[in-house]
Amino acid sequence: MKPHFLFWPLLAMSALGHAQVPDEGLQFSHKDWDLACNKTDECLAMGYSPGDGIDGVSLALQREAGPDAPISGYLLYADIKAEPPVVPVRLMIDGADLGELNQDGDTSFSLSEDQVEALMGRLSGSAEITFVDRQGSSRTLSDAGAAAVLIKMDELQERLGTPGAAIRKGDENEEWVPRPRPRPPAVEHPPLVENRPGDAQLADDPALRQALAKTVNTLHPCPDLEAGNSAKPLTIERLDEHRLVVSTQCSANSFNTATGFWVVEDRPPYLAQLVTEAGTQFDRRYAQISSWQLRRALGDCQLHSYWVWDGMRFVLSYRNGYNRCRGFRYGAWSMPTYLR
Repeated sequence: MKPHFLFWPLLAMSALGHAQVPDEGLQFSHKDWDLACNKTDECLAMGYSPGDGIDGVSLALQREAGPDAPISGYLLYADIKAEPPVVPVRLMIDGADLGELNQDGDTSFSLSEDQVEALMGRLSGSAEITFVDRQGSSRTLSDAGAAAVLIKMDELQERLGTPGAAIRKGDENEEWVPRPRPRPPAVEHPPLVENRPGDAQLADDPALRQALAKTVNTLHPCPDLEAGNSAKPLTIERLDEHRLVVSTQCSANSFNTATGFWVVEDRPPYLAQLVTEAGTQFDRRYAQISSWQLRRALGDCQLHSYWVWDGMRFVLSYRNGYNRCRGFRYGAWSMPTYLR
């Protein structure tokens, strides 16, 4: 299994203060590096090969909140059109051999603590960082933007000036670094009521389609909802005794189909509430709407979200809001900036 879908653990609560990541999470980018942090105050810094090519590498540096939290390092080779490396793969910094990486998969690797420490000491300057396989094929990691991203991570986790800081180390007391916040408990959904014989017939009511259309604006279009004789059919699933989830295709292209989802009452005037105009499917088993939207046809970047029915509304429970289109299948790293 590819390791780039990193799981964000449930972390213990502390009586000390917390770091500064907002509840909705945070994303930050500078040059060839990105940062994603979520409400547990865990952060993931990601760097790429220079340029916009699709045959490079990406490095992820992951760190939890809290005193003395280590930084873990992971490497991925682009895997859609690029050739996989011939193992072993070695880390080279300014020509110095820092040793072999641990192989996790055909194109995925992890770094040792010593290799991560060596990297951290050079990312704030101007270093030549390469990964070389057994056949001598070399991939360069850009350090452009790394310092800004790592300083931002230290700032959000309130580590600036401590021995555990990634960049600006100092002698401040490491125990003052805020502990992680716990991830809220998962949304629990009630049992759904089975569909009734008359539910599907509501799809033929023009008033229902009109109620859906009133919730859509120009910023979130759904052109296939009102397309005259070519309007897409409505799909209806019952949620409870008086509410339904209604869906229909909103738009489509060669690599994506965007489906709109609404919660409506089961009789006029329906009182429709839009959940998303860019969903993918509704899963009755988990009372969950999911959205997987590719950002381009190559399939190397995507937007990914989940909403769970809590008995009153669909609650956003997960959002992977951004990843770069650089030749990695579905994007190099999972970046859940929002967690619930």
